[in-house]
Order: sequence, then C-alpha cells, then structure tokens
Amino acid sequence: MNQALASLITSAAGTGAPTLTSSRYYGSATLTYTQQDGTQVMYLARRILPQAGIYQSVQSYAVVEGDRLDNLAAKFLGDPLLYWMICDANNSTDPDELTAPLETGRSILIPLSSGIPAGARNG
Repeated sequence: MNQALASLITSAAGTGAPTLTSSRYYGSATLTYTQQDGTQVMYLARRILPQAGIYQSVQSYAVVEGDRLDNLAAKFLGDPLLYWMICDANNSTDPDELTAPLETGRSILIPLSSGIPAGARNG
C-alpha cells in the first residue's frame, strides 16, 4: 500500500482523528481490506455507538434557532470537537438533527466532559 495514503488515513486527512484525544475515533484500529486485484485499502474499524446512559448528564439545554452542535460543545464542554459526546448522550448519529430548525425548543442533554466514559470509543 502507498505509505503516503496510509499516513493520510491514520491522521484522518488533517482532522486529527484518530490521533487527537478528543476524537471519538481516538485509539481506533486501522484495518486493511485487500481487493480482488490485490490493491490494499486502509480504513478505520467501525465504531459501535455506546448506550446513552454511560454519559453523566450535567444539564439539559433547550435548542434555539441558529444553534450548531459544535458551538454548543465549545460552550458547554470546552471543545467544539466534542460535539460527538452530545450526539451520543442523546442517541443521535446526526449532529445536525439535534439542532435542526424543526427541533427548536427541543431539550437535549449535555454530558459531563471531565472524562470520556469507558465504552464511548470502540464499543
């Protein structure tokens, strides 16, 4: 496999995941799939979504028009890259779904960010 491509995947093309400790993919295994022609394709192991109950919620928040999950994560968790913790704590796989205009007024749970609970990464 092309080493440059492997490095790009491992570094998640500049996003920091899975090497950034705040990433939901931190510590994820990097796997290789070999196609029929022998070409190897590198990918990250699938992340199993944890049960929302593993997060300790510190408050609920009523979504207002114009909210974005990355901004809420920055405000409440201190890091916009932790938006995934809010998704997980609310059983959502789509960050935009939690703050969509139709969801204005919806109450979402804001988890405690002091530590990422066991099971939040890699199932």
